[in-house]
Amino acid sequence: MRTAEVHYGTDGQVNLTVPKGTKMADIARLQELVISKINPRGCQACLSGVHFNIREELEHVMKVDLDKMATIKGTIKGTVIGH
Repeated sequence: MRTAEVHYGTDGQVNLTVPKGTKMADIARLQELVISKINPRGCQACLSGVHFNIREELEHVMKVDLDKMATIKGTIKGTVIGH
């Protein structure tokens, strides 16, 4: 199952994170779905200020335990930035 993350902020921005390789046609359909949930009536004046930030999901490079400020063993993949 492919999934997308949709985050809607009170500042009127919608952040869409889609899996790598997602086609623009799928993103357009996703935008329509999100708009219908934000404003079901679809008033263009109300929707003119909605900003969409669309990005592809990044591969997990590593996970960090924030309490210990240490990398979690076994989660580092590929080259770690800064090394």
